[in-house]
Amino acid sequence: MSTTTSTLTPNLARILALCCGMAIASAYYAQPLLPEIGQSLGMPIADMGLIPMLTQIGVGMGVLLFLPLGDVLDNRKLIVALLSAHAVALALVATASSGAMLAIASALLGLSTVVPYLLPPMAARLSDDSRRGQVTGLLASGIFGGILLSRTVSGYLGYVAGWRSIYWLAIGLTILMAGLLYRRLGSVSGIAPSGQGLRYPDLLRSLATVFRLEPSLRRAALTQGLIFGGFNAFWVTLSFHLQSPAFQLPSYVAGLFGVIGVAGAFAAPLFGRLADHRGPVFAVRMGTAMAAAGWLLFAGFGYHLAGLIVGVVLLDLGVTASHVANQTIIYRLAPALRSRISTLYILGAFTGGALLSRLSTVVYAHTHWLGVSMLGLAVSVTALLVNLMPLTQARAEPCPAC
Repeated sequence: MSTTTSTLTPNLARILALCCGMAIASAYYAQPLLPEIGQSLGMPIADMGLIPMLTQIGVGMGVLLFLPLGDVLDNRKLIVALLSAHAVALALVATASSGAMLAIASALLGLSTVVPYLLPPMAARLSDDSRRGQVTGLLASGIFGGILLSRTVSGYLGYVAGWRSIYWLAIGLTILMAGLLYRRLGSVSGIAPSGQGLRYPDLLRSLATVFRLEPSLRRAALTQGLIFGGFNAFWVTLSFHLQSPAFQLPSYVAGLFGVIGVAGAFAAPLFGRLADHRGPVFAVRMGTAMAAAGWLLFAGFGYHLAGLIVGVVLLDLGVTASHVANQTIIYRLAPALRSRISTLYILGAFTGGALLSRLSTVVYAHTHWLGVSMLGLAVSVTALLVNLMPLTQARAEPCPAC
């Protein structure tokens, strides 16, 4: 007979953080490779923003359709099913032979990128209250580490072996990850939530009610949509900026900036502790201010490598601090609704990510780096101002039929 554990062990938390990073990386492999992909498939620069935009839209749709199931289904079975679908989507991207096929495959890839957002609310449910911010920070470090280092790995592999090579590698890693999680989560109790009586249509309808009743959730979703959108705008246009006459550097250099920015990922547990001790609102304000400072550096010194390096550290630290603190806020709201609350939060983040991914390449095509820098600064300052204003409405009633 297998033994069970009632809480999340430190070792399992580290495994979940690693899996978060590996799973989320697939959605960002293309960003430093966009010039090579465009040349391979005959796509102009202004249209290349469609690839990350469709991936982000796909993630948002996947989160909407599948993440709420984390409140009602056995999470282990759901995770394995989603990872299996993700491996198929990776194969479609790797074999795309035209811009239209790549666009469809990229949307499907995003649609299946749900596991990195399913694991954090599950881990929060299995964690003690005193460690929830720390655990949230640990998994966030995995997510941001995966986002940033994915660009480093894909940029290098794309340079030496072609842009498709990273997707073939990712297929094998995804299959290994599915097997590891299936085995390790089998000994953990609490994987199957208590809300199994709720029908799927009612589950989706309840999202609107949860969003209406939770002002803290609405502010967190708006904030992260702005900050994460600016974050995407930087990474989508960086490879074009580095290949411009000002630098004339190859794609793998853009990927190396992921190593520089990974400081933000390593700092995520520290921001989690800060949110536990100083309050998450303080941490959100600090994060949005740091992101704005990074964009100021890009605007003033973005044609010098030193300015880009310092700016990317500030931007990544700011986005990480904001994300960890916002998750700490929303995971305190209603334990039985964590997957649905996470669904709405991630939808907000990826709506901003999708819109600004597309907008950034259009802005870059017409106004180059300065225009992108002003765009990022505008959304970061807006996020800071939103969080300097007090909430004027508190949750007044329980969520019916949730």
